Amino acid sequence: MKLRIIMSSRVKDRQVEELASEYIKRTNAWAECSMQEIANSNPEKQAQALLKAGSGWLVGMDPAGKQHKSSEAFAEWLNGKLETHGGVTFYIGEADGLNKTLKKNADELISLTGLTMGHRICLVMLAEQLYRSMTIIKGHPYHK
Repeated sequence: MKLRIIMSSRVKDRQVEELASEYIKRTNAWAECSMQEIANSNPEKQAQALLKAGSGWLVGMDPAGKQHKSSEAFAEWLNGKLETHGGVTFYIGEADGLNKTLKKNADELISLTGLTMGHRICLVMLAEQLYRSMTIIKGHPYHK
């Protein structure tokens, strides 16, 4: 099982990177989890590099995407995708959102909340929810 978070920009805030990295490290107890930053000034070249880096079920993080009603529902969805596809790649866009090519090539678009948030905050929230999902799937008490 592989989980990937791919950012279309650099995480320039050390505290954000450390917090996301902590949840990614914890998630590695149950599934291979990684974060990658791919920045390129040419939007189409960047989109192609982002798509090439992904594998499994491709998910674009987008405010208009599907929202899961609870962490348990997200965990159930994630478990199904991992069982079916062996891995899930999550794409987080820059401040102006995902590249159109990424949106078009994603298997699915999801949103963590109806609230607008910065892409760096999305990274931390997604990393934490991936960890929380794995604890729910594995019956670990973290979620309680």
